[in-house]
Amino acid sequence: MKRIYLSLIIAVSAFSMPIQAAETNKDVDLEKAPWLKGVEIEMVPSHITPVIPMKLYLENGEQIPKELTEDEPITVQADSDIFFDEAPSKDRDMDIPNPLWEANPSVNWQVIDWETNKNTTCSATPGFAPNVMVVIPETPTSRGAITCFAGRRMGYDNIQTGRRTNTFANSSIAKDVKIKDITPPTCGLEITVVDGPSGSIYPVENPPNHFPLPKTADLIMTGSIFNGDPDYQDVESGLVLGTDMIASEEKATISISQDSILKLTVIGQDNYKLNTDKLKYGICNGSGGEPTPVCEENQTEYDFSKIKIPEKPYIYLDAIDMAGNREVLFIPLAVK
Repeated sequence: MKRIYLSLIIAVSAFSMPIQAAETNKDVDLEKAPWLKGVEIEMVPSHITPVIPMKLYLENGEQIPKELTEDEPITVQADSDIFFDEAPSKDRDMDIPNPLWEANPSVNWQVIDWETNKNTTCSATPGFAPNVMVVIPETPTSRGAITCFAGRRMGYDNIQTGRRTNTFANSSIAKDVKIKDITPPTCGLEITVVDGPSGSIYPVENPPNHFPLPKTADLIMTGSIFNGDPDYQDVESGLVLGTDMIASEEKATISISQDSILKLTVIGQDNYKLNTDKLKYGICNGSGGEPTPVCEENQTEYDFSKIKIPEKPYIYLDAIDMAGNREVLFIPLAVK
């Protein structure tokens, strides 16, 4: 459709007060935006649409830190005249006759992850004023933002029509932040006995997004390698997600013979970025603390006929994310 801006101006002229002719998109590079060829759109609205400045602070009036901590709630306050009793009396170079608010402000808060281009909408906080929000940054990122957008319907006397006219005032801002990762990886293993049973074991953060530290996890076990049933599933709850995750002998012991060949495959998961260069797994002596390997680590297969079996053998998995958070998981073995 040609010259869209003309039809828009005609449509709004009966309801709003026009100002001087607006600049159009005539100088747009059509090679970069070919969809605008033959179309003219006004770059600045020619009718009343007040844009009101906004600032963001912490609730105590301090500046929002450049780095926030994952899952740590902060209380943020938006400072804007859109929340005050008096509607704006000017829009750019134009007076607004008899302006009055026609509704309460509608407020939207979001945390943006610029790395993935995903937005997380913040839930309303009961008992707080419309311009105050408890923000919980749940996703770590090195490039993010807290944003607030407020819109409010207002009315004014339209001198041209002699009638009251409604429009919307808007106010918004984005505050760039980095969100620090504090959650250890949640890596697990697929475990298979060559020509025998198989299964998997891995942790899941529970409750999710818990703060403060430490975080806890459920250990999920599935498959025939634990009790011979291919449909077997069990959960061990209450493990501290971190460097001392020891699966219980009662639920997670894997029984194998001394001539078994064990295949290990890492299920690599992290809520941000896993450091795959530092991933370690294998067979160790005992559990807890630093793993003590009894053979070469990070092998695809472990032939137990060639391994000196320690007194208390365990499978271990040692994972670190790019922020330095660490998970060490120990799985008991019974070698017969």
